[in-house]
Amino acid sequence: MRKATLFSLILMLMAACSRTPFAEWTEGPTEADGRALHTLTLNNMPQGSRVWFQELFDGKTFVEGPEMHHYQGTSWYIDIPTGGTVTLKYYGRPLPRRSWAPEGFVLQQKGKPDTPFEVHYYFLELPENEDSESDFVCNYDVCPADIIPQVKRIQYGTETMEEVENQIEGWYRITIGEDGEPKVQAGDEDGAFYAQTTLAKLPRPLEPMTIEDWPDYQYRGFMLDVVRDFRSVDEVLQILDLMASWKLNTLHFHIADDESWCLEIKAFPELTEYTAHHALPDWNLKETKALKPSANGKIGNVTYYNSDEYIKILKYAWERRIAVIPEFDMPGHSRASIKAMQVYEQRTGDNSFRLQDPADTSRYWSAQDFTDNVLSVDLQSVYKFYGVVFDEVIRLHQEAGVPLPAIHIGGDEVPDGAWSGRDRHEMKETFINRMLDLAETRGIRLAGWEDIARGLKPETEERLKRSLYFLNVWNTNGIEGFPVVLSPAPYTYLDLAYSDNPKEIGLSWAGYVDERKTFALQPNDYKGDIIGVQSQLWSSQLRSFDDATYQMLPKALGTAERGWNAHSDWPTEEDLSADFERFYSIIVAREMLVWERQGLVFRKR
Repeated sequence: MRKATLFSLILMLMAACSRTPFAEWTEGPTEADGRALHTLTLNNMPQGSRVWFQELFDGKTFVEGPEMHHYQGTSWYIDIPTGGTVTLKYYGRPLPRRSWAPEGFVLQQKGKPDTPFEVHYYFLELPENEDSESDFVCNYDVCPADIIPQVKRIQYGTETMEEVENQIEGWYRITIGEDGEPKVQAGDEDGAFYAQTTLAKLPRPLEPMTIEDWPDYQYRGFMLDVVRDFRSVDEVLQILDLMASWKLNTLHFHIADDESWCLEIKAFPELTEYTAHHALPDWNLKETKALKPSANGKIGNVTYYNSDEYIKILKYAWERRIAVIPEFDMPGHSRASIKAMQVYEQRTGDNSFRLQDPADTSRYWSAQDFTDNVLSVDLQSVYKFYGVVFDEVIRLHQEAGVPLPAIHIGGDEVPDGAWSGRDRHEMKETFINRMLDLAETRGIRLAGWEDIARGLKPETEERLKRSLYFLNVWNTNGIEGFPVVLSPAPYTYLDLAYSDNPKEIGLSWAGYVDERKTFALQPNDYKGDIIGVQSQLWSSQLRSFDDATYQMLPKALGTAERGWNAHSDWPTEEDLSADFERFYSIIVAREMLVWERQGLVFRKR
């Protein structure tokens, strides 16, 4: 995994000889009270300096050494009073995975540039059998037309296969005769594209057969979070190629959250000049230069798409029959935009785009450990700001010549304590109705996480339904009366670890997710008007494109299969296992060979 200890002793000796600062982090065993005593040693520290790092644990009881201070989100710092070697020991939860160890160490000194430095890890040895996991059975004899997602109907040979009636969007039919020449029928442009996608996957030479195929759901999505760990344009294009090969048709593009704002809005240069250039707070704990680092701890990096880059992504996606839905998460998860517009106000003196009331004395702690990330939704200036954002997004999609199915407004995880002294229900009513004003006057639709639809007045609920494209249902069994895109965390959150093996990366708050778990999703078990399914790749635990593809491949294919072939018949667990064996055998025989040729990192068993 990414935090290897290879050559760490040599590196440590070299660093010691050069007096270069470096850190050592040692994992402690779990003790009788369920906690573990971990050790952090900071070597060659200048006197009076400060060390910053990213730490994912909470509830610590410090045992020895200088105090560790929390600063918004995952950021922590330690003041170094005397210099030299500083050792800190603390009780914390046992390390669930090695990727959760502290990282992103940066040395801060007054009057000098902030400097990242090395950290060496000493993890507990794993038991003999900890590395080995039972392999999936892969005994199915893969046939020529076995691809992912699997085709609806296949007949080998030249006999005529009767066509289905009531052809739906995305329908296509491929007929291959004795001469090996394919003939394609399609009901629309999508169907023609999917037919070519299928043909590209069939082994050569083509043998006589007839394929008839169509998607069960018209929405088949993939959500990519580029806020916590940014993906370059080329990396996004590679992901779009993967999506197209699985016949997915929507990129849910999560581009604004607490940690960054990743799309250029020309009217507000601070949104990208400030929030997408990460730096340490100054010595007085003010984020004067840029927004603080996110969980990856990187400083000085650029994490946004300019207008031309965004248009390039839009066009590339639409050439592959993929629409892009940008998400700007609000009214919680809004720290990046709030901070950027405070800097904008300082520069211009214009407070008409203010996103947070300076008089707000609310005290809260968000799910990601922020205390200042909620919009003051009663301010007119909030909607003036998002009106400008919406107009720019609409313009970019028009310039690219591609559709804008909806703008996603998030709406999840507004922490308790926000809007202190105000009626939370009334504040939510205000927010939803004002966002609907923006959408209706521009003729666009909204999307959001399921949270936005709960607890509304009947008239607001009905109004939302008229302008709503979908709700992402992530935490419940569904919501009656609303269009729903199934996004249940225990089945579709690709950032969840494959297993409890400490060498895996990822979270586990909703369990573990592998390709069998995504494949086992049963859409018919959920409430609401189900219009599709979607995988989610959150990036708080990602540190590279290799990490991203590792978490995607192959587990994203299960969700792609359920989007194309929603209905399954598994009366028993044995039936599910047999069906999955076929599915996984196709992945190994067809998909993994392509990934290897492309140099992608993926999960092998």
